[in-house]
Amino acid sequence: MEEHEIKIIMLTKVEAFYLDDVFTLLTVPDREFGMPIGLRPTGQSALLAVPPDLIDRIGMVILLTTAEDGIDEAPLEVDDNDLYMIREVANTGLIISGQRVGLSLKKKVYSALLGGSFEDSLRFAKLMQDMEVDSRASRNKAQNNLGYKT
Repeated sequence: MEEHEIKIIMLTKVEAFYLDDVFTLLTVPDREFGMPIGLRPTGQSALLAVPPDLIDRIGMVILLTTAEDGIDEAPLEVDDNDLYMIREVANTGLIISGQRVGLSLKKKVYSALLGGSFEDSLRFAKLMQDMEVDSRASRNKAQNNLGYKT
């Protein structure tokens, strides 16, 4: 069995409640057919059926962020499969209690999935952007010297 790298994302109370609302428990009610289904029908009150351990981990975040002496954000241990499931339900236009929940979740998911390569890509993109600006400025200066209007 392949090992899955465990990552940590920090969730707010609102993010955790949102995930708890859109996920349903993935079960296998008929072992003969082996067809996993969600306890709630997906598409009506739930968007995606997920394994029980993810539900439990999200539940812990809810308890940690709603306790009387709780914390603002709590860690959620996830692997790449969990991250992709969260990504699937994160609607970027969704605002709950003034918080852009979907956008926030997607940023956290992609940061966890692409963390190291993001930094490299950002440096490369900035370098290319600087080169394009330098190239454009040189081209404009050369055209001005030749009498062309830019």
